[in-house]
Amino acid sequence: MQQRNFHYKTKIIHLTIKKNQKIMTRKEINLLSMLKSIVQFYNENPLLISDKPALQAAVEKLKAYIAEVEALEQAQIKDSKADTALKGETKADLINAMLKVYAGVAAHGAATNDTRLKMAADVTERELKKMRGSDLIAEARALYELAVPIAPQLIIWHVMQADIEALDTNSAAFDAKDPAIKNIKARSAQATADIKAKLDEAYNFTKDSLDAMMLPFKSVNPVAYGHYQKARDIIHIAGGHKKGTTPDSTETVK
Repeated sequence: MQQRNFHYKTKIIHLTIKKNQKIMTRKEINLLSMLKSIVQFYNENPLLISDKPALQAAVEKLKAYIAEVEALEQAQIKDSKADTALKGETKADLINAMLKVYAGVAAHGAATNDTRLKMAADVTERELKKMRGSDLIAEARALYELAVPIAPQLIIWHVMQADIEALDTNSAAFDAKDPAIKNIKARSAQATADIKAKLDEAYNFTKDSLDAMMLPFKSVNPVAYGHYQKARDIIHIAGGHKKGTTPDSTETVK
């Protein structure tokens, strides 16, 4: 029962961390937690394998698999944060510049009863935030072309020439970040594939090596073997309880 309680708590803690970061899929989290539970079983029962060098080596190899997965995951988390920072900083600057010019164009359109200007300026901050990067840049450049001819008339509405030029400079700055963002996304996608491959490899190693070497304990030490089997189970926190099934990587943490 003590082994079961440890197994459950480890999975809950691990899931909570990943739920906030949204990096690994739920099934990958479940599989990694199972692998950690197996290591914990051996850590708590060192005498069980003290005279079995091959089993000791297998446990160390499993630890190495876990370390590799966690290193890949940390690199992916770091890239995800960098991606968010790059996009957030420059996108916010561009949207703020656009909103100021839009407000001036809308005011001038209302003052002159210019339907074309009023319609062109009928864009909300929410709509801008939802736009893809390329669409936002195109929108900013269209606004720049719209504002330049009426720049003198916009001054009364607190839109200076520098504000209009800011559309161009902020668009260029945002566009310049795009290659860096794409590189980060490419690294993140590779890390995702590497994590899945490494977990699959670790699972197959557990099944082919550790499970086979633990089989004699089923008759000579059934209690220890039972605890190993409990650690070996894959517990699906969000679903049922399945044993020894390889998770697919399609369901992401919400």
